[in-house]
Amino acid sequence: MTIAPTKNEAAKLAEDACRMMAIHGIAPTPHNYTVWYNYAAGTMPALKRSIDAIMATQTPFAEAVNAELYKHYFGTAQDQVDVLETGSRLQTVIDQVRHFLDDHVEDMGTFGTHLTDFSSAIGKQQPMDKVRALISDLVQETQGMAQRNFTLESRLGKIADEVTELRGTLEVVTREALTDALTGLPNRKFFDTRLNDAARDSLHDKEPMSLVLCDIDFFKRFNDSFGHLIGDQVLKLVARTLSDSVKGRDTPARYGGEEFAVILPRTTLAQSAIVADQIRNAMMKRKFVGKDTREDYGGITLSFGTAQYRAHESLEDLIARADAALYHAKREGRNRVSTELNAAGLAARAS
Repeated sequence: MTIAPTKNEAAKLAEDACRMMAIHGIAPTPHNYTVWYNYAAGTMPALKRSIDAIMATQTPFAEAVNAELYKHYFGTAQDQVDVLETGSRLQTVIDQVRHFLDDHVEDMGTFGTHLTDFSSAIGKQQPMDKVRALISDLVQETQGMAQRNFTLESRLGKIADEVTELRGTLEVVTREALTDALTGLPNRKFFDTRLNDAARDSLHDKEPMSLVLCDIDFFKRFNDSFGHLIGDQVLKLVARTLSDSVKGRDTPARYGGEEFAVILPRTTLAQSAIVADQIRNAMMKRKFVGKDTREDYGGITLSFGTAQYRAHESLEDLIARADAALYHAKREGRNRVSTELNAAGLAARAS
């Protein structure tokens, strides 16, 4: 879906990213480079707005600021480390099972050979003391085999328990890697994957698919007035409202900062505007009361932009149209829903 830049274009973007990091005194770490390369490329409107807003307030790009940008838009490296470590543990367990089973097969082969030898010997005329010795040997071999089987069974039981534990750990790690820690919604990484899947399904099934972007109105002012802890509670309330307002096939996600997104399969542009307005009204009906202080902070409003996927277009184009519609809604006074048609009409009048 995405057209990769040419070698020359990539080199120019890399140069721009390094230059901007140098201007703002940002260490050229891999994470910081990822953030600023994508900012230079302009392929992530939400990231661009976040950085532009930081620049507008002349806030220094301290280490914590850069770390937060990377965390919101690209996930954390620790997620990948956790997955790799869990996979490594699972591989160790598999190797143990293989080793134990190989030993067991060898033991079974040896025991079978002894049974064959006993059968051959017992079929011949043997003195009584020789028969007793053969029987004694067979009993000893049988008891040894039984003990080895018991040990193997015990080991395999412990391994089965460890595999079950690892499976649960891997599920948790995978879920956390795709979930926004604060709001519990799918994060940007999950959103990107799901949007790509939804576009593919739309093409295959010849069904419409729409995207909704929404932004908390005056969130920065709210944050500055009441502090980040209260701001975090606002984000959680908005996330809960989104989750409560969509159907099972729809995907709400935290897109970045105070911006959220909803992927709507089998939904036309007009229908997406209706869904967005339902969420907007649901949010307006909720009063925000501080979790600890019980202080009434009043209502929270959201602005929305919607766009419908066009066959074979890049997902960046779809996101850009939804983002332009969101900008239109904010420009027109906030607490409203605008579609890509509204934004296109505004652009046409401006030209």
